[in-house]
Amino acid sequence: MRLACLIPLCFALVLSAQTKPNIVLIVADDLGWAGVGFHAKAMTTPRLDRLAKEGTELGRFYVYPLCSPTRAALLTGQTPRRFNIVSALHGRALGVPAGLPTLPATLKAAGYRTSLIGKWHVGKAMSPQQSGFEHFYGFLNAEIDYNTHTGMSGAVDWQRDGKTLNEEGYSTYLMADDAVRQLKARDKTKPFFLQINFNAAHTPLSAPADILAKHKSEGEKLGLYNAVVEAMDTGIGRVIDALDAEGLRANTVVIFISDNGAAPRLGGSNLPLRSGKDTIFEGGIRTPAIVRWPGKVAAGAVLAQPISVQDLYATITAIAGTAPPSGARIDGVNQWPAILGNKLIPREPFIVASYDIALVDGDWKLIELQAGERLLYNLKDDPSEASNLAKSKPEMLARLGAKLDVLKKDLPAAPIRTAGPGSGGSSGSGAGSGRGPQKR
Repeated sequence: MRLACLIPLCFALVLSAQTKPNIVLIVADDLGWAGVGFHAKAMTTPRLDRLAKEGTELGRFYVYPLCSPTRAALLTGQTPRRFNIVSALHGRALGVPAGLPTLPATLKAAGYRTSLIGKWHVGKAMSPQQSGFEHFYGFLNAEIDYNTHTGMSGAVDWQRDGKTLNEEGYSTYLMADDAVRQLKARDKTKPFFLQINFNAAHTPLSAPADILAKHKSEGEKLGLYNAVVEAMDTGIGRVIDALDAEGLRANTVVIFISDNGAAPRLGGSNLPLRSGKDTIFEGGIRTPAIVRWPGKVAAGAVLAQPISVQDLYATITAIAGTAPPSGARIDGVNQWPAILGNKLIPREPFIVASYDIALVDGDWKLIELQAGERLLYNLKDDPSEASNLAKSKPEMLARLGAKLDVLKKDLPAAPIRTAGPGSGGSSGSGAGSGRGPQKR
């Protein structure tokens, strides 16, 4: 009699898990707009290309110019300048304050098993586990050697659940392998949230010899970058194949993004977008992004809805049938209706607040450089930001400027930058006067 009572209970638990979709979020590092095959034929990313065909590409997905702010916005749903995070965190910076509502904690409270694999880099105030991830395998700081897993200080920065590991292997493949293990060993009574933060294609670049050999003819710099990206694509393929092997494709939402644009001086490209990593121009803050959910999200579509990385907290929790905690301060907005319906939905403008600030309002973009100069672009007509319309469209400049003033009024001032782009410095007024896509 007792067994008969338990059988319906177990069935109900499994059914509950099946009604909530699993969520896999994949974050690339320093992968620019032209870093994927579906944007640039020179790139070898067959698995990401296939993912784009099977899902919806977010054609106007915005992040921050550098990694830590993007990751902080993803974790909290807030503009990271609220925490004085405008650049890559170094040393023992506290970063995101402990105790804030977070995406993994909210999903965990909703019954999800939460795992983070790869790069953390949002500070020392809390560990991945303290933020809501039940499992963490990866590294805490800005970068690691792909093979020795040592950080910028020369010490090993590689761990599993708080315990330092000394293990051999190429980091991209180790991360993919751990993700596959997580999928195979999952609790089938629970849905899962699996976030994989690859360190590809961040420096110091390194690729497996067999893939590097394939790109030898492209030259040392470009060939190495392409090889690193292809290896990441291979790792992503392993994860996608594991989802299929476990029968999880139909009820798993896969999201792919990058944390900022590429640094062209290292081999990456953001063309035809202007500039790159560490700038507020499109090449620095607009990256490839895909959402796939077979049978739910349109296949092969490109959605022109402007979406910010800080929207993902509200969006992913909506996918999971929950929401950020009542009273939590969230700057992002749930974009799931636009993605699910593959349609443009009116939204309020949002800002990307680094040292410089960008306001995105539909087709229009206003940039305020730290020195005070304001630049105006119509991205529909001029996606490469070649023509500053600040003087020819004074009314639009004033209208958007008023919106920007409201959105930034409660933000702390950013520290003054003293060096140029790529080294933590301001893009300066001179960056605003250039024409067309810029390399650096």
